[in-house]
Amino acid sequence: MGKTVFVTGAASGIGRSIARAHAAQGDRVIAADLSADSLDQLVDDGIEPWVLDVTDARSVEQAAGQVWTACSGVDWVYVNAGVGAPAALLDASREQFRKCLEINLIGAWMTLKAFASRMVKADRAGRLCVTASEHSLGFQHAGAGIYTASKHALLGLCDVLRHELPDTVSVSVLCPGITNTGFGQGEDASEAAKAFTRAMMAEGLDPDIVARAALEGVERGDFIILTHAASRIGWDRRVEDVEAAFAQVPDEGADAERYAVPEVIRRVRAQFSED
Repeated sequence: MGKTVFVTGAASGIGRSIARAHAAQGDRVIAADLSADSLDQLVDDGIEPWVLDVTDARSVEQAAGQVWTACSGVDWVYVNAGVGAPAALLDASREQFRKCLEINLIGAWMTLKAFASRMVKADRAGRLCVTASEHSLGFQHAGAGIYTASKHALLGLCDVLRHELPDTVSVSVLCPGITNTGFGQGEDASEAAKAFTRAMMAEGLDPDIVARAALEGVERGDFIILTHAASRIGWDRRVEDVEAAFAQVPDEGADAERYAVPEVIRRVRAQFSED
């Protein structure tokens, strides 16, 4: 029996490839995006379009409620909607920062909350997959500071969420490298930035390959799903920085466990229970 799958940011790129891959294997797919015209192109694949602005809390909640009722539940959710913010940090505007976080982070959280809450309440098994980026792992790319900040935050959000949810609901974070999509060509970007982004993305991996990696990783229950071996470059740099920092920390010896967060929480909770 096929799954019911909800995908945001599904009108193009990775989201569209994910929607089509699920439809091809017989799943019921609801594809959500702001672009109604682009969504209509998916109808011939048996995909149901849903116009949605992930920054509108009421619309997100209504979409989750209506889809959940119409489909008698949802099995897999891909939180894929996202935008870039191509600007050097010292040149960026508050509006660029706000827009990027509204879509990439807050919109993702609201979508996860709307569907995961229903999975938990219905005691229904489910899988959640959030599209982050190799930037989440420590990839440093000048001119992408705002975007990178949003993707770091997504990884942290999902890491906590997976520990707050029951074991029946898994969380995955898709961290693709450069993918051949139209991503990053926002209206507020300069013409030079748009041209650079188009050229860079054209060198990327086919989104169908990324989508297949996503489906297989979610099926396995992987937390982090990678698509590019080259992403290790950024990760290794981050690990080197962290290891160097720990090398400067005095060895606490037998007292080390005392300062670990789980142990501190245990002691404090014990104090409150005694009161």
